[in-house]
Amino acid sequence: MNYRQTRHENVVLFMGACMAPPHLAIITSFCKGRTLFSFVRDSKTTLDINKSRQIAQEIVKGMGYLHAKGIVHKDLKSKNVFYDTNNVVITDFGLFGMSGVVQEYHKRRENELRLPNGWIHYLAPEIVRRMGPGNHEDRLPFSEAADVYAFGTIWYELQARGWPITNQPAEATIWLVGSGKGMKKVLAEVTTGKEVTEILSACWSFNPDKRPSFIQLSDVLERLPKLNRRLSHPGHWKSAEYVS
Repeated sequence: MNYRQTRHENVVLFMGACMAPPHLAIITSFCKGRTLFSFVRDSKTTLDINKSRQIAQEIVKGMGYLHAKGIVHKDLKSKNVFYDTNNVVITDFGLFGMSGVVQEYHKRRENELRLPNGWIHYLAPEIVRRMGPGNHEDRLPFSEAADVYAFGTIWYELQARGWPITNQPAEATIWLVGSGKGMKKVLAEVTTGKEVTEILSACWSFNPDKRPSFIQLSDVLERLPKLNRRLSHPGHWKSAEYVS
């Protein structure tokens, strides 16, 4: 049995592997708490801007550590972040694969394109525009900037307690994200402090080169003033308004 352990305040990787047939196994550490996805959507939880910032700071520090080690997450989302009593753990980094997604992505049932629930919201536009049955994940432009884009969606979830684009057919969501028009619409309609919106705008920049690094985001979050304002959810869109 081989073991490897890496520890950081936001990232813990403990893995064991047995590669002696027929005893094949991978062992990973157990994450306490619940996913951030379920936490932000629980109406019984209190989530003000100060707690949102604290959670975001932990994610940003953890992602900064991964990028410093040359690791691109590829699948950063609130379901891959665990939260327990102010402790944040990022999971499943570097493990993303397109094979299962592509099969579901191109599966039609009742004239509706099927996507993993919410998955598209975390994908940067440059990735969405390149997806297809012939493109393996190695051919898709996953990058540190794409991870930053995904963090932008998590930052939105921490404020609005939901995804930015809702009640849309898969085709409409793909077009809105891939064209960049969807996030522009969201940014135009949210009402919150200027500092919070500026983080969203920077992370969701259509141009990957204009997105900040996680080191820069850490500095921005550190300077974010204590606020009591909440992000106003833009509501549900009618797909006919934005799909031509």
